[in-house]
Amino acid sequence: MIRTLKRAAAAILAAAMIMTAAACGEEPVVGNLGEVALEENDMYAVISVRDYGDITAKLFHGAAPNAVDRFVEYADRGYYDGTTIHRVIDEYVIQGGSLNGDGSDGKVPDSLYIPVETSPVTFNFYGALCLAASKKGCYAQFYIVDNDKPQDIDAVIDKLSEQLGNEEISARLLEEDKKKYQEYLDKLKAIPEEVKEKYKRVGGLYDLDGTSTVFGQVIDGFDVLKAITSVEVVSGNKSDDKQDMPSKPLQSIIIDSIKIIKIEPEVPEESTTTKKTVKAKKSTDDEVNAETLPTAASEDTTVPADSAEGEDAGESDAAQASGEAVTAETENTEQAPANDETAVIPAYEEDSLPEDDDEIVIIEE
Repeated sequence: MIRTLKRAAAAILAAAMIMTAAACGEEPVVGNLGEVALEENDMYAVISVRDYGDITAKLFHGAAPNAVDRFVEYADRGYYDGTTIHRVIDEYVIQGGSLNGDGSDGKVPDSLYIPVETSPVTFNFYGALCLAASKKGCYAQFYIVDNDKPQDIDAVIDKLSEQLGNEEISARLLEEDKKKYQEYLDKLKAIPEEVKEKYKRVGGLYDLDGTSTVFGQVIDGFDVLKAITSVEVVSGNKSDDKQDMPSKPLQSIIIDSIKIIKIEPEVPEESTTTKKTVKAKKSTDDEVNAETLPTAASEDTTVPADSAEGEDAGESDAAQASGEAVTAETENTEQAPANDETAVIPAYEEDSLPEDDDEIVIIEE
């Protein structure tokens, strides 16, 4: 009963905030915490992938205005046309938009990086569209979460709490490890109940929340997403190679275009008569949509991973918490092996973050 009342209060508060914003002329903050559907004045992106089909995603300008503006600007000018989906990790992400096709972007001025944007209504649920972040911020690369396996965060909390309370396990951990694990446990406990419930229902990557910008949500084309994640991959993405995790598609996956479309409101049409002076009558036509952008010509380009130039952004491990036993590493206690079945804490080693000559990927805390 108490939980129900809390949820009802939260829903009322959220509705009141949206109504207040609308009354003040401000853009309401809409994200993917609730059900996502296209409505009047919404913008959406159609990502056309050669030989695979289209992935359609609603964009959340109110929640991540800088990211949406950047994505829309680059899509409209054809920046993404002919680039590749260069990184595919099944049950994790697909990532694209790299200028060089290998996870690097060449010499990008620091001034072009934008900060990570977070919102209480956007999360890395299955199908989330996000800007990949580096140590400098976000530029143009994007990823789509492809993990649709239910995530039981409460089960992870219970198991981790039990393990940290076990004297035998705790005695084998360094103090800095205990502190890091406890901080991670506290982070999980702070996740709102409605967020936990949606992760349990639709899947996703909750460990990435707060580390990169969620600015959209796939609403159509999940079959295309699944087809891409099933391709054969090989080594070739430097940071994933360090994890012994092949992620480069064997055959190039080309983005033909990304079109941005806005759903325009219904426009009333006035009609007048020349016989008498009367007030104009109004009639409502069908919904008018924005013209789709023309598709720019693109060429297949395959760039070897070691041919990138200039400043590239850093990347962190692609490990995700799985709710299994805590390990006590003797040589490197801060980073658990990617395939260690006993690890429950996501791998992280600050000193091992790649230098600026590595490709840009998603950064986890």
